[in-house]
Amino acid sequence: MYDAIIIGAGPAGSVTAATVAKAGYRTLILEKNSRCRSPCAGYINSTINMEIPAGDFIQSKITKMRTYLPDSSFHDFVLNGFVVDRPSFDMSLAMKANDAGAQIKWDAPLTGLVPGSVKFRGGDAKGKIIVGADGVFSRTASFLGLKKQKIAVCAQYRLKGIKPLHDTAEIFFNTDYAPGGYAWIYPAGKDSAKVGVGVTGTKSPRMYLESFIRQSGVADRLGGRMPDSRTPDSRMPDSRIIEYITGALPVGGLREKLCFGNVLLAGDSAGMADPITGAGINNALLAGEIAGKTIVEALENDDMTLLPRYESKIKKLLGRPLSRSLEKRKKLECCQNNEILQQHLPGLWVTFREYWD
Repeated sequence: MYDAIIIGAGPAGSVTAATVAKAGYRTLILEKNSRCRSPCAGYINSTINMEIPAGDFIQSKITKMRTYLPDSSFHDFVLNGFVVDRPSFDMSLAMKANDAGAQIKWDAPLTGLVPGSVKFRGGDAKGKIIVGADGVFSRTASFLGLKKQKIAVCAQYRLKGIKPLHDTAEIFFNTDYAPGGYAWIYPAGKDSAKVGVGVTGTKSPRMYLESFIRQSGVADRLGGRMPDSRTPDSRMPDSRIIEYITGALPVGGLREKLCFGNVLLAGDSAGMADPITGAGINNALLAGEIAGKTIVEALENDDMTLLPRYESKIKKLLGRPLSRSLEKRKKLECCQNNEILQQHLPGLWVTFREYWD
């Protein structure tokens, strides 16, 4: 019998597990993959009020965000953060949980959920408290009977042989290359950058990514304007690609309910990513800490009725900003051409003063 079973070894799950295990309680993490994997650009704001584990996962410091409007004019905003290699960052958090005493089972996707027990590939386990921190396509949420979340789909290359702007996160709004979302360039080490798009709709995000690299105003800087740029099936040369990842993120806002008896939801499975920016790491870290502390309090007092305090605290901290962001996303999705987007973007993106008015 475990005191807590955590589904997912992402930031929310690992921080939850570390907090509970450090208090001396039997903790199990079930991770569906053989190692930490994350389809994410990996920006973390330095204002997070918790200790980040040491490691060589930091790829670049970020001191400024440059946001490009459809007409290629831009707006600069001071930031304080960094870009991380997400698999390495997530693994460092998982190992911190392991060092605190949590047991981790890899290659153990969730296959069933009943009160007080979980089933996973290769076995089953009993637990007093269960935390679903298993991402946007959460099986925990599915077994609870919850609706699928609205998503944006993403595609990203890490390219070598280019010189990104120093310590600058670049964000590009243009309905031709990123309808319902945006494209980005994040510095990721010497002469390399993460170049990606996040979009809503049914078309392939990789198609939009290739168009952005080959045909946008920064195509020359990315080395993408080549003789075959207009060929529909042309791809970025493999010699330039360090990594290619795809993924999805929730953009429908915070789930209405986060506590279901002895089961809690945290991170992307709870809809904690910002609907307009897509940022979710900081909120996941925060949720993991709050979930862990709430679980410890419930175990110490042998009182599971204390678990709803987690939901109350999350809604108090994240409810209003995520709700505002969701309203902005609805308006962004109404900007179906660049003329409309150019006019309304200052009220829809976080680095503009108008967003907060």
